[in-house]
Amino acid sequence: MITMTEIAKLTGVSQATVSRVLNGNTSVNTEVKKKVLDCAKKHNYQPNIMAQSLVGNQTFLLGMVVTDISNPFFAELVKAIESEAAAKGYTLMLFNTDYDREREKKYLDILKRYRADGVLLVPVSDEESYVEELKHIDIPMVSVTLDLKIIDSVYISHYDAGAKVANHLLGMGFDSFIFVGSGEDEKEKGFIFELRKSGIDIEKHHFTILDKPGADYKEILIRRLKEEEQSGGIGIFANNDVRALKVLEVLKELKIDIPQDVALVGFDNTFICKIATPALTSVAQPIEEIGRLAVERIVELIRKENQEQCVRYQLDTRLITRASTIKTKKKIS
Repeated sequence: MITMTEIAKLTGVSQATVSRVLNGNTSVNTEVKKKVLDCAKKHNYQPNIMAQSLVGNQTFLLGMVVTDISNPFFAELVKAIESEAAAKGYTLMLFNTDYDREREKKYLDILKRYRADGVLLVPVSDEESYVEELKHIDIPMVSVTLDLKIIDSVYISHYDAGAKVANHLLGMGFDSFIFVGSGEDEKEKGFIFELRKSGIDIEKHHFTILDKPGADYKEILIRRLKEEEQSGGIGIFANNDVRALKVLEVLKELKIDIPQDVALVGFDNTFICKIATPALTSVAQPIEEIGRLAVERIVELIRKENQEQCVRYQLDTRLITRASTIKTKKKIS
């Protein structure tokens, strides 16, 4: 790999001139500029990013920290953010926390040591005391998908999304409900609120199944399905598409009629919704818009622009209905 000094020797110009050309200075003679650029291209010149960062106080590196890269939603989100970041001259460094707070802290520390310009964070938690800790980490940060209130955030209302799912399942005539998730979840809160508002007895006709790492909830799901088999139909809401797919496998194994007897809704509207059989109803997040706004805001923070107040963008979701919830009229034999 060639250096600026070697380019200067090969082209017969000063190293200062080479530096001006490679850094985009427009005052250099056109003929000299072409000679330097042609030489740099021919010998595959690569700029020393760390040296540039010491001079300009920027590395043009952004950290992207997500909770579960195996979830297709996060793969799609990272792709959207990487595209936006690249368009603005930034390179993305990706980290996966597996919902572990200590790993999240470790990765944020690594990004500080690498002198990353900023961090786009899918937080492990929105617990108030934990968010306070994040607030005092000395690096520009934007929370993605979750509203941290005191930290700049681009997010959707999980509560409103849960309410949309409840109203859809109620409208399809289901009167018993199961939520599959991983603990405290705003989606379930919105879901339950709408069920209760419609007159559903939550104690009798709503059940939560926790899917924690390493847990097998198959037996719990089967038992609950049998308990509710005399109902007017069971609506199941899983808090992401991956969990919905696991539920779908159980329903198929039991040869349950979907959606005549049991309906299923996922969350994130990833590609697996279209290829599942039956196709999966799911809540879609505006991934491209999330990526655009998150990158725009982190760049503002890096440039110390519009820092007077915390900026929080709440975006809307859409329920994409497919065959897993749309009941059809049974044929009369």
